[in-house]
Amino acid sequence: MKKSVFILAILSCIILSTQAQEDFFDAPDFRQIERNTKEPTSSLYYPNLMKRYLAGDPKLTLNEGRHLYFGYVFQQGYEPTDTSSYNNLLAKTLAKGVFTPADYNDIIQYSSALLLEDPFNLRALNAKLLVLAQQNDTEEYKKVAQQRKIVQDAIVSTGDGMSDDTPFYVIKVAHEYDILPFLGYTYGGEDKIIRGKKVNYLTLGQNRFGVDRVYFNISPVIDYISSHGGGKM
Repeated sequence: MKKSVFILAILSCIILSTQAQEDFFDAPDFRQIERNTKEPTSSLYYPNLMKRYLAGDPKLTLNEGRHLYFGYVFQQGYEPTDTSSYNNLLAKTLAKGVFTPADYNDIIQYSSALLLEDPFNLRALNAKLLVLAQQNDTEEYKKVAQQRKIVQDAIVSTGDGMSDDTPFYVIKVAHEYDILPFLGYTYGGEDKIIRGKKVNYLTLGQNRFGVDRVYFNISPVIDYISSHGGGKM
């Protein structure tokens, strides 16, 4: 119990630091999000939210960010699997540790290609930030950092991840792994779906919080795969 309360306090501070006026740890209402994002007269109309996100709008609220992130599952481009060849190319380049100017160009190219397929790809956003910092491109760095913040805030606003009753919600399995460093964790090697629930957990490496695993609701992924005849996540 003390462990859960401690993590809850940390995540509360993350959200309250920027969105103190809004509620947090609120599971997304996908039906309401779908209605809101498909209404052209709504301030939550999806094309407008995406335009603001791509511009790195710092005035995008937590509620708008949640509609943006979770509303993506109702867009034509939504694809929950993570099979792009650019993933391996980016990973191989980043694994070098020390980069040449050509490597920086490759990182930007691969990251940008991944973001065209998944605009909320945290690995790609982090990789772009790495290069932009080296290039001292302050304006672009601020824009991409804001995009990353919008995604992170949307995910951690949905639960505390400490149990299958209070999981973080994600729209892609890959986002589970990508959010771990932000939470202060490393992956511990086990990824398991809980039978009878649209929830899975990742075990964690040793961490200062003493947490063994984090739970994620992946209902959009499971629903998509089920409606498309099955397949890998």
